[in-house]
Amino acid sequence: MAYLTLSGIEVRCSAAKGLAQKPTLRGPRVRTFSGWAQSGTRSREFVWSGGTPPVPLVEAQALRRLIDGDGHSWDFASATSNAFTSSKGATANLTGAPQAGTAFTGRWGFGAMQMAPGDQAEWSVGARLESTVGFWFRADGSGSWTHVVARFQPDVLYVNGSELGIVDDMEGETGLFVSLTEGVLGVNAVANVTVSDLVYLPYTVPESWVSQWAAATAPFGPLPYHAADGEGIPGPFRVLGQALDAQAVEYDEGGVRVQGQYMDFELWQQPEAA
Repeated sequence: MAYLTLSGIEVRCSAAKGLAQKPTLRGPRVRTFSGWAQSGTRSREFVWSGGTPPVPLVEAQALRRLIDGDGHSWDFASATSNAFTSSKGATANLTGAPQAGTAFTGRWGFGAMQMAPGDQAEWSVGARLESTVGFWFRADGSGSWTHVVARFQPDVLYVNGSELGIVDDMEGETGLFVSLTEGVLGVNAVANVTVSDLVYLPYTVPESWVSQWAAATAPFGPLPYHAADGEGIPGPFRVLGQALDAQAVEYDEGGVRVQGQYMDFELWQQPEAA
């Protein structure tokens, strides 16, 4: 297992800056005038801080956006009237009669979107071509789930972590077509399909993340939150990340000079009941 993962994606940590656990107390701890220690603390949460080793600049910028929780995710697990709403409140414009909610079983339990040929769901999320879309789907009547990732800017489609072709091949392979037009993310069905754990990221993820995403054992998000796990923490638990200062560095990798960065970050652990 990796030292630290966020939504299944490995975040490498520098040996010089392993994860530090800092408590935040809810309520004071003080000494009285007589010197007795008293506690008004009802609970505590933790902030985990660390830093990355030098990584190539493009990967470092993607990692920054991952930690910050950029993007939208859909678990389709809310009440029927709100099931199409993203984790950040983007509502859907529906064509046809797509259905979503806890009445449908998704990849990770109850909550999915069911679509028939001609159904369409659109969200105004400021979509752009330098983006990545991922989701799980299964054909109507099929018991197996398939993971799909589309990296739009390099125009590459992945199925279950392996490169399959270009993004336009998605329709024939999945019965779905995902579009990014004028800031709108659209999911269009050409067959009877069920969609689970839909994720829109407004940046191009490194190719090395794709197989990790497909192998994850829990949902992605809900953005801006992540499930933090790994050998370096007593997880899994939900965190809100914050990427901090980054320092440019040139380093040698396999005899090649690489322009990169190393970056500090914080992960704010959420209360256990959250």
